[in-house]
Amino acid sequence: MENLLEIKNLRVEFGTEGKPVAAVDGVNLSLRPAETVVLAGESGSGKSVTALSVAGLLPPEAVIRSGEVIFQGRDLRRLSGGEFDRVRGREIAYIFQEPASYLDPVYTIGSQIAETLTLHQGLDTGAAARETLSLLALVRIGEPERVARSYPHQLSGGMNQRVFIAMALACRPRLLIADEPTTSLDITIEAQIISLLCELKEKFGFSLLFITHNLAIGRRIAERIYIMHRGTVVEEGSPQSIFNSPAHFHTKELIAAYEKIGRVK
Repeated sequence: MENLLEIKNLRVEFGTEGKPVAAVDGVNLSLRPAETVVLAGESGSGKSVTALSVAGLLPPEAVIRSGEVIFQGRDLRRLSGGEFDRVRGREIAYIFQEPASYLDPVYTIGSQIAETLTLHQGLDTGAAARETLSLLALVRIGEPERVARSYPHQLSGGMNQRVFIAMALACRPRLLIADEPTTSLDITIEAQIISLLCELKEKFGFSLLFITHNLAIGRRIAERIYIMHRGTVVEEGSPQSIFNSPAHFHTKELIAAYEKIGRVK
């Protein structure tokens, strides 16, 4: 089966007083259609930088020095700004760790989702409003009319994350990148969000690249797991192979850490 996404020898540098530092160095990763891949590792290992490179959302101080990011047969690095804008949001959607930081505080939830539908789907105002309510119901938000009239600060962290998932799915993307989407949530809401993502993936058939430092999540949802350490991928395999016969010392450290605190069972 042809890969939906293929990252080849990716190197991303951050400039530091004339001495660039490689946050990602030689990363190779692939993702098949409708597959769930987990990219795991400790904070600072390069997971999010890798994901942001795919979505074209790197900060200005970051530079992709080399490598390819091939999505549906096209190298995203070679697209113009306008071409990438048509891919991002429509074919590739991104869910962030802190949704409230990316939702505009001065606009209602409904208007922000409707704007996405108008921009990428070409819906008129009425159709966008109706589809907004359908999307909010899809992510199991009760009283979607009330939530659509609300502002981000009036909702809980878990509710805002559901809103962001609804917005990400508005254009039925082929690839959904979830970047530590449950880190700031309590364990009960975390479980609900993960279950919701898995159910929506089965319903719509998108590929899911899930970024996390929590190997317990990887064990639960992944078809394949990549382990990152100091900017490189140090191990890749099925959850069974990663947990039953880890090869790299850092993978063993991560598993031991979560076994110690009771998060891997």
